[in-house]
Amino acid sequence: MGQSDTKIEIILQADEVSVLLKALAGGFRHAIEPEALKAFAPHLECCTKLELSIKQLGGMAELKLKAKGVAQPGEEAALEPGGGTYKAIKKRMKTSFKFLQHSTAALILPPAEVVDAFLKDSLAMCAHPDRGGADYGPYLEILNSFKAAYDNKDRAALSQALDALNASKKSCHAVAK
Repeated sequence: MGQSDTKIEIILQADEVSVLLKALAGGFRHAIEPEALKAFAPHLECCTKLELSIKQLGGMAELKLKAKGVAQPGEEAALEPGGGTYKAIKKRMKTSFKFLQHSTAALILPPAEVVDAFLKDSLAMCAHPDRGGADYGPYLEILNSFKAAYDNKDRAALSQALDALNASKKSCHAVAK
């Protein structure tokens, strides 16, 4: 567990699990009940990843929550886009790309925060010292058209650019294997 991770384990009756899950879902909008989760509530809004595990045995349940990437007092979020190892950048990009595809499939513009994170990670990936910059020329051109489509709020062009980015990624990964 990293420095910016917070973990909580709760043992409860199996029939209380649904009540706790509803409270947890509500905790993203307001203070959490029951009391056992109140100390954990502040971490929900600022975490970059939330892991949930429930194990049931004999009418009892063990609930484990882990919030990752929690900003410590006075600092930015732990997983700031645009930094880290090549593997970490690719992993973040995979997640943000899924968010982008989901938004365009739903015919809505993706949130600016997701687009900004994807753009920063893309630029960091292309400039990463562990990889050859020559591989990224076509990707960067498509990335520019993606940004232009987003800036112009052109959902059709944005969707086309995402498809082109995906094709560019696949061809780059095929060559790298």
